[in-house]
Amino acid sequence: MYIRSIVNETCAGIRGLLPFHGFVAAYTAIVLGFSWSLGKLDATAHGQYFDRLGGLYLITLPVVVLLCSFVVLVVKTNDWPARRSILARRLEPVAVGRLLSGFLALAAFIVFMGSFTTFKTLMPELMGGFTHDAIQADIDRALHFGYEPGNVLFRLLDAPYVREAIEWNYSVLWSLIGFIPVYFIATSARGDRLRLRYLLTTIATWAAIGSVLACLFLSAGPAFYGAVTGDAVRFAPLNAFLGQSASSPAAAFQAYLWKSYSTGTASLGTGISAFPSMHVGLAMMQALFLREISRPAGFVGFGYVALVIASSVYLGWHYAIDGYVSVLVALGIHAGIRRLFLRHAAKRAAMPEPAAAEA
Repeated sequence: MYIRSIVNETCAGIRGLLPFHGFVAAYTAIVLGFSWSLGKLDATAHGQYFDRLGGLYLITLPVVVLLCSFVVLVVKTNDWPARRSILARRLEPVAVGRLLSGFLALAAFIVFMGSFTTFKTLMPELMGGFTHDAIQADIDRALHFGYEPGNVLFRLLDAPYVREAIEWNYSVLWSLIGFIPVYFIATSARGDRLRLRYLLTTIATWAAIGSVLACLFLSAGPAFYGAVTGDAVRFAPLNAFLGQSASSPAAAFQAYLWKSYSTGTASLGTGISAFPSMHVGLAMMQALFLREISRPAGFVGFGYVALVIASSVYLGWHYAIDGYVSVLVALGIHAGIRRLFLRHAAKRAAMPEPAAAEA
């Protein structure tokens, strides 16, 4: 009976996330279709993401959560009845079912990320190269009173400790903020509506900003400007700054991306695109959900968005407009999906109960 209840709750959790799974399946099918048409079906990035995110989501984080739960159960709870009560709640069929359906959602998210990177590596071939850098850089300069924001920022913050802090934030901290919440939302025992809305908003943000808009307006960014336009002078000061530290994570990863682009291979995090900024878009999405929890948390989140915009320009990854557009797109996606959910909830609330309808 207990096992059957767990199976029923797991199936209910999966049904509650069907729109998310459908989105992932459709997106992956489209990406694989493009890969097949270009003869690159054997060069997808799914395996690398299962190696990295699979270990994080299915081993590391569950073990950490289990250990933390054990500490709470044994150390902070003094009496056995309270411990049994906590353990019983954790082992209820609904809690176990949500956990198992959450693991399936995490596996689907890993598939999505593999498809995302696969498509990102295909975009230059699909669009005939990076054709929008010059116009995007011109717009950027016009909006900033004739100055290149990247060339200005690095001069204002030309200190090794500042650069190290910004690089750590842009690579390590952003990755934690971008990927860790997915685990806790997916495996949460809270309502399926929150899980579904968060997961749908997350992959819609990745797809809209990092796939659709990035492909339509494909650009490489200031770090690669000279390589894709032939104009090595415009961002020469910024590139010299980026290359002055042999241990720079940004410079090392930019070299890694260019090598991947040159050889046409797909791997973890590969693919070059500047407009719009996925870093900023995802940070904005997280900030909007934080704002739903509390106003102070939202302000902290929006402050972090501003930091990510400045960091992306400072490190040569993006033009400033890449971040500005990402903020607007993420805001639109969040508001649109939230409105759909609110309308659906209102319709369900207005529907008569079956007994009342029969009466």
